[in-house]
Formats: sequence, structure tokens, C-alpha cells
Amino acid sequence: MTKFNNENTTIAAYRVFETLKFIIKQPAGVSDIQKYLESLNINEGKVYSKGVIYKYITTIKFAGIDVARNKCKYEVKNLPFKLPFSDEDYKTIILLEDIISQICEKNLTKSVKKLIYTLKMRSSISESKISELKKEYKPIKLDVPTEKQIKIIEKYEKFCNDKLKLSIDYQNIYGEKCKLKAEPIEVKFENNQIYLYLYCELTNDFIELNSNQIIKIIQMPTKCSTTQKQKLAHTTIFKLSDKLAKRYKPRNNEIITQADENIIITNKTEAKNKLLPRLLRYGTFCEVQSPKMERNKIKEMIAKTLSNYNISV
Repeated sequence: MTKFNNENTTIAAYRVFETLKFIIKQPAGVSDIQKYLESLNINEGKVYSKGVIYKYITTIKFAGIDVARNKCKYEVKNLPFKLPFSDEDYKTIILLEDIISQICEKNLTKSVKKLIYTLKMRSSISESKISELKKEYKPIKLDVPTEKQIKIIEKYEKFCNDKLKLSIDYQNIYGEKCKLKAEPIEVKFENNQIYLYLYCELTNDFIELNSNQIIKIIQMPTKCSTTQKQKLAHTTIFKLSDKLAKRYKPRNNEIITQADENIIITNKTEAKNKLLPRLLRYGTFCEVQSPKMERNKIKEMIAKTLSNYNISV
């Protein structure tokens, strides 16, 4: 039979407070609480059974603190002392939870989750109101790379930093296997896709390859030698007409010149394997004026498209 006296009652109360302090910091299972209390060496060598931990949790509940079990872990739902949260404040917490659920950086997410957990237990908003706010919330989609994509980005960034020319096997937009020797410039992450931005000295073209297109990359023992000035030497000039000329918004440092009801656009930096398919989509409202090899490339693309309908040019 347990002997009750002031000393062991005080020690038991201390353990209860330590348990509360521990689960205030983060949700914890019974084994987590056991290990934590044993690490304090309140009673050297003492082992805390599950039954003892359950008693401590029950005592905390009797004190008026809302403790609930969620996925085998105990968490503090509400503390007696509240922060006066408005609906907008709690909407921010819901938004933050959504954002952090899409981020792969473990150290960051762990810290933010602890902050959210602390804020929620001090919230003055009722459970019914929280449910209502969650139903009203419209999830957002972040342009955030996955762990697998991060590894690919790091690999491509190393290529850029090493400043060695690359030999690349890839598939073009028609699914044809191609080879390319180019200089890596930068890595881009747009619309949840990874792109390797390259410069081909042979054709004086910028090329942007989606990581899904790339079959194999081999670093060559040759240093990149092209200067930035040379890389900007190759430009594409195209004309837009009719309604498209009126509503067109320039992109990628394009320069626009007015020509009667038409506009002339100079594009210096956009990758040609992305620019030309984009111009092709403009149909009869667009004409590539120079250089000649790009006019010919557009003709080839149109011919390939028409051949799908058994129409020869």
C-alpha cells in the first residue's frame, strides 16, 4: 500500500506539472512521456508504468485542462488562459497549416507545427466555429518542389556551378530522341516543373529542357567559354497583328515597337524550344521575321502539324 506524506505528494505533483509542460510543447504518446519523466531523474532509477502516466493525464483533466488523445498521442486542446482570437486570426492559422503541409523542409515544418500547436491550445474560438471556418477555407496550391525534385534541382545546380559543358540526350516535343551539347546557365522551377536553362554555342540558341524530357546528362571535360555578351547576341524578331497586337503583354525582357496597327517584338533571352511553339499557337496573327533559320523552323513545325491531317505544304 502506498504511503502518503508531504514529500511523495509534492514529488507526484511535480511529475504531473512536468507531464503537462511536456505535452504543451508537442503532442506525445505514453512512451514519450515515460522517457521524458525518467530523463528528469526525479526518483533515480524509477520506472513509470502506463497506469501511472494515465493517472497523471487524468489529474491534468481534473484541473480543467482539455487534454485529448489523437492518433495515440495526447495533446492539449485548450488551456484555461485564452488569447482573444478573431475569426481572421484563426483563418491565418488554417492557411499556415495548409502551407506547411506542402513544404518538404523538415526543420522548418517542425518549428512551425509547434507554433501552430501552441496557438491553437490558447485559442478563444469555439470548436463549432473552427469547423465552420475550415469548411469556408479554400485550399491553395504552392509551387513547392517535392523531396525528389529537390534532389534533381541540386544536381542541376551543381552542373551550373561546375561550369562544364554538358552532353545531353533528350526527347523533343514530338517525342523524338535528340542529342545536344550545351552550356548550363541556370535551373528554373515553374508550375511544379523543373527546367534546365542552357546555351548552345553551335546554334547560338537558348534552350530550356523540362527534367521529364531529359534522358541522360554527361559532364564533358570542357569548360564553358561563352561570355554573357555572346549569349545575348541571338535575337528573334516577330510581328503580331489584329486583336492579338492590342492585348499582347511583353514577357522575358521583350522589346515592343509599334508598326501601324501591328507590333514588332524583339525577344533576346527566351529559350527557342519554348518560344517557337508559343509563337505557333498565335496562328495567323503572328509572323517570325528573323532570323531566317527560325522562319524555316516555324515552317517545319507547321508542316509537321499539317501532316497529321494528311495535308502537304
